Amino acid sequence: MTDFAAPLRAVDLLDVRACGDDLELVAQITVDGKEPNLRGHFPGQAVYPGIFVIETLEQAMREAANARLRTVRSVRFLAPVLDGDRMVLTATAKRTEEGWDVTGKAALGETTTAKIRATFEEDAE
Repeated sequence: MTDFAAPLRAVDLLDVRACGDDLELVAQITVDGKEPNLRGHFPGQAVYPGIFVIETLEQAMREAANARLRTVRSVRFLAPVLDGDRMVLTATAKRTEEGWDVTGKAALGETTTAKIRATFEEDAE
């Protein structure tokens, strides 16, 4: 995987499938409560912060389409993701003239933990 500016690794496994001009992504991460970024969030019960769920989508799109997050159009956090949980984020990225419109859903098994709609732009770097 690509090195990221943040020391956080938010994707353990990424599967990308092209559907015409669009992409279907499945990104997975197992939350490690010993991760330095989770210290203090919260003591005694590590909770994967919502911003890290968005970072999972960001890292997946960077790897899949060399695209970076431009706008989070909407996000809803529906259930906590805790130490040891295996979060699976599925997303559909539709190609636009400006980049990508992405709709994603994070889940723990059958439980939806977050829903995200965002736009991404091609990374010029």
